[in-house]
Amino acid sequence: MAHISAVVTLRPIRFAFLIKPSDNQRLLEIFQINTCLWGGNFNPIIPIFGHVPKWWDRNDYKPESALQIVNGYLDAFEPDFLVEAEAGLATGLGFDPDRILQLSDMLRRADEPSGKAGLDVFDLYKDLYKKQFQFVRRHDHNIVDVIPQTKSFKPFCACLFGSFPEADDLEYFGQGFRDAFDPKQIVFTADSLTELFKDGFNSALQIGHSNIEINYQDHTDPTLFVMDAQDSRDLIDYWNLRAVRRNVRPIPVQWLDVLSPYCREYIEHCHRPLRGNPHGVMTHANVLFARSLPSADIEQLYADYLRVDREGANVRQDWYPPIWRPSPHFAVRNTRPILSAGEKTFDTQIDADRTELRFDNLHPDFAERYGNSDARWTNVVKLQNWSNTDRIATVFPNDYRLPKFPRFQSIQRKILSTTEGFVVFCHYKNTSNLWRLNDGTTSISEWLKTNGIESQVSDAGQATQQIVNTLGGFWGISSFAHAEIVKLLNKISRSPISPSIQNQEFQNKIKNAVKGDIWRNKNAETLIERGAVELGLELKCSKCSTWGWHALRELDHEVACSLCLKKFRFPSLDPSSSQLSRWAYRLIGPFALPDYARGGYAASLTLRFLAKTFGNHDTKVTWSTGQILKLAPKNHIEADLILWHQRKVFNGLDHHAELVFGEAKSFRGENSEEKNAVADAFEVEDVERMKQLAIRFPGTILVFATMKQAGDLSPAEIQRIAKLAVWGREYIPERQQTRAPVVLLTGLELFAPYSLYEAWSTAGGRHAEMGNGQRGYTDDLRILADMTQQLYLNMPSHSEWLQAKWEKRNQRRQVRQAAVLTARDTEDH
Repeated sequence: MAHISAVVTLRPIRFAFLIKPSDNQRLLEIFQINTCLWGGNFNPIIPIFGHVPKWWDRNDYKPESALQIVNGYLDAFEPDFLVEAEAGLATGLGFDPDRILQLSDMLRRADEPSGKAGLDVFDLYKDLYKKQFQFVRRHDHNIVDVIPQTKSFKPFCACLFGSFPEADDLEYFGQGFRDAFDPKQIVFTADSLTELFKDGFNSALQIGHSNIEINYQDHTDPTLFVMDAQDSRDLIDYWNLRAVRRNVRPIPVQWLDVLSPYCREYIEHCHRPLRGNPHGVMTHANVLFARSLPSADIEQLYADYLRVDREGANVRQDWYPPIWRPSPHFAVRNTRPILSAGEKTFDTQIDADRTELRFDNLHPDFAERYGNSDARWTNVVKLQNWSNTDRIATVFPNDYRLPKFPRFQSIQRKILSTTEGFVVFCHYKNTSNLWRLNDGTTSISEWLKTNGIESQVSDAGQATQQIVNTLGGFWGISSFAHAEIVKLLNKISRSPISPSIQNQEFQNKIKNAVKGDIWRNKNAETLIERGAVELGLELKCSKCSTWGWHALRELDHEVACSLCLKKFRFPSLDPSSSQLSRWAYRLIGPFALPDYARGGYAASLTLRFLAKTFGNHDTKVTWSTGQILKLAPKNHIEADLILWHQRKVFNGLDHHAELVFGEAKSFRGENSEEKNAVADAFEVEDVERMKQLAIRFPGTILVFATMKQAGDLSPAEIQRIAKLAVWGREYIPERQQTRAPVVLLTGLELFAPYSLYEAWSTAGGRHAEMGNGQRGYTDDLRILADMTQQLYLNMPSHSEWLQAKWEKRNQRRQVRQAAVLTARDTEDH
């Protein structure tokens, strides 16, 4: 029985603190607040500025605007709440106003029942004391309370070890820490920092994420971050870098001379063979210089205090890693770590009428049962569909800022769709949730409605839906994923009297079409057993001598002729005579429709390709067959298929879901295999419709799919699709993605028996070369667009196109500069 799983994970609320980089006073307050929050160590601090400052990049390279950088930080961390260091910093970010807080909202005052959101550490301290620290220990703990020696080092000390608020109504946090753990007080100096690095320590900031499992997605080597301990910019950079990387040690440039022996020893210690790697790969300690340090000083600082006399051990990095920028497809993907304080899986069976998923909300054991805030912790829910149809919608657009969708008809007011899963806010213990799950068509229609677009399923869309349902999902569609089988089914559907064929002839033709193909050995059986055809008898009418098909349930001593409508006797005397009767299959339901099931074969094959054939088989989709979209009162556009396509990541953050609109065509028009003239599959109006959808939904993927082979595409349709593809390659700075990548699929892709890579390898030539060159990235629709544009639209690669575009722009710039110089020379003379 098909079922849905909900994997529920408990984690703390994630806050993103917005602050101007030069605001030292409020930065210290942010460090203190996070010391008092459960999981506060992993709350990002996002610098807000009107324009990108010069210190942001040593080479003054500014590919993004200030707003793009801020949005990049937000997308990297996907915070549950924003916290403004001063009112108005979140303006223009499109964030839910109900989830924008001020610093004064964050902590529970002594005379207040609770803060507005989040869970503080006071209950955690009490729980740890009861379970661990009230008893006499055999070994001394390494919990420290580090006290800065000078006021100028107070923010750095708070950033590294944590610090507590000093206000009278908040001092109970610091007192609770000291009462529960009796920490060892250490004066913060260069020597004491060296000893703390060597011996290890447990500070208030670290205790704040007790009971949390941290699954880092970082694959970098250990880092020594050389920074100005008195510069707020470097403190913010260090805080964020530590939030995403496993091992980062701050080295104050003010103490570099004292810390130099430790740093060199650490660099030599880290230079060793990578565990489990047989190819001699070595690990290194990467020395990263903060952005505040002048470029002219770095070489001397590195030579005097950090360089070691061991070949291959010295690794230096002068640029700050752009954690606000998504990893390029050719690099190892780095994201924020995944936090988990508990996990449980709940299952429910998929019901054809209404699928309901009930699950218990998880909670921290140490927390009090009730609290006055609406969001004390979160549950992250990941849905896993264990059916072959993907009928139930489990993939949705990622919208954590101002979510309107999905709601799942839940009592929860806010459900955030993120790359981590669906985030649900919880405010007290021992609660449960009931979600009602819809199919893809319903979900996509509701989502379109939230975007102001009414829609309804088209006739062709209903035919496609019935094909998928009849065959039991996308794997069942593989039963006709062959050009000869599709043509056979279409030919049967055009039979003048009844869409039928003799049973043995039907099976033989399909088996001969796929003979020798190991991936296609049960096509005929699947079509028969899943109900694409129905077994019956073809009987010859004794009145008009016409053969007609009759269902088994209709057989009687007398049967009616479907042509002359007269009744004649069943051939009882000689029922096995091939002159009077023969067993035959008749196409039923959508398979009996002409014109390749009204385009249903092409649309369902396209859905199968995007859901199962393309990628690494870990892609998930929410899909809908053809819908008519009402973009304006007099502008109705039909899309043959709509889906949300998401690349899933095992034990990590998923990729953002992509919106896909598809235009699917058969061969060259109805019954065209019998025509000599070649008709275009994609006309001007087809391309124009897709462009209108891309204008309405910037960044969407446009898929043109045809069962024709590439050689059957006419120059005219190649030209019109290529023109749209060039338009779609333009970059949208606000979205940080191209406008509308165009994918062109041919019969080679739609009829692929198992995978795209296997089909292209079998085809050989340029297809095999393209597949081998991008084998590791063939789960990315945007890369697929680039590859198919090169293969079928005679376009250069996207990188070559960008290079040529840059060269033309540079040539125009040089011409303008030359004209200016000429004009100046003329004026001088």
